[in-house]
Amino acid sequence: MGDTQHDQIPVTLVSGYLGSGKTTLVNHVLNDPQGHDVAVIVNDMGEVNIDAELIADSSGDDGVVDLSNGCICCRLQSDLLTEAKRLAETRSFDYLLVEASGISEPIPVAQVFTVGSDESDVDPADYFRLDTTVSVVDAYGFWKEFDVDEGLPDRMRTPDRPLADVLVDSIEFCDVLLLNKCDMVPDDELARIEAVVRELQPRAEIIRTEYSAVDPSLVLGTGRFDFEQARREVGWKRHLADSHSHGAESASHDEHDDHDHLSTAERHGISSTVYRQQRPFHPERLQAWFDDWSGDIVRAKGFFSLAGRPDTVMGFSQAGPSVQAGPIGAWGDDDPETRLVFIGTNLDELSLASELDDCLATDDELDAGSFDDPFPTT
Repeated sequence: MGDTQHDQIPVTLVSGYLGSGKTTLVNHVLNDPQGHDVAVIVNDMGEVNIDAELIADSSGDDGVVDLSNGCICCRLQSDLLTEAKRLAETRSFDYLLVEASGISEPIPVAQVFTVGSDESDVDPADYFRLDTTVSVVDAYGFWKEFDVDEGLPDRMRTPDRPLADVLVDSIEFCDVLLLNKCDMVPDDELARIEAVVRELQPRAEIIRTEYSAVDPSLVLGTGRFDFEQARREVGWKRHLADSHSHGAESASHDEHDDHDHLSTAERHGISSTVYRQQRPFHPERLQAWFDDWSGDIVRAKGFFSLAGRPDTVMGFSQAGPSVQAGPIGAWGDDDPETRLVFIGTNLDELSLASELDDCLATDDELDAGSFDDPFPTT
């Protein structure tokens, strides 16, 4: 097979949490492939890939490859490339649909089809081009996970990765987002969820669905994928970049579209704020604040300076009740500075900033120079 874009087989990657409706979407596409001859690779963490069996039974298609007992975003990257290459060399098809496991991170899988894998000598550009990344988001699961008054049903919990992490990962990296199971969420909550999702992911096309029913042309051959743009334009990165720009040119960017987007978010109480500070945090007080999660904060991310670690950049990532913080590098020639983005509902920016200010180390504590540090060291 040649290596020109014309000869490359387009790929749609479908991601989403367990039970979000990915397999149902794949079956919809196979039942109406829009004139394409579609092959499918299905990944499941279990030893038996039930999703692959459901797709094969539904479609009667022999172009269904089962990758089981591992995750294609980590352990099975080389297997994914090997099987994709084998399909391309042994079966005639003009479109590849990849369904990732329910706990897969979409960015590593996308990288497999753009730059390949260290464990494989297969160059994906010889065979494929990533055309569209689709995330199927369970609106009901999102509502329950991020509403502290509701609580997530036990059937939706998994020890592998917190649901909030998986939901946010799939929202922040996609070209098309299906907000599925909309029939299970009240209309007012659904509007709020969509506003939150739009704040987290400003660039994707968001489509409300029930039973993942969508026109297949919206997920096949869209040509929407752009890896660098997708990584750059997640909501928290946009806010962090805006906070670093003080010129009028930043404020005038896409003014009309931003106005429409902001008014929608504001109608549902969705807002964002950036906390900036050069004074380092006191380790124990900051950890105590992290432990006292507020349901108003849906997403937070950034980096911070920690007293007792003057040379270490500390990273912070929060999705709902899931909080992770630890060292991510060294300041080097850069001056230590905290920059944290917060996205949430009905955020009290002044109160939030005051709480974080209370976590800063005092001059006396910095002079004493001794801290009990609960954060990981590596």
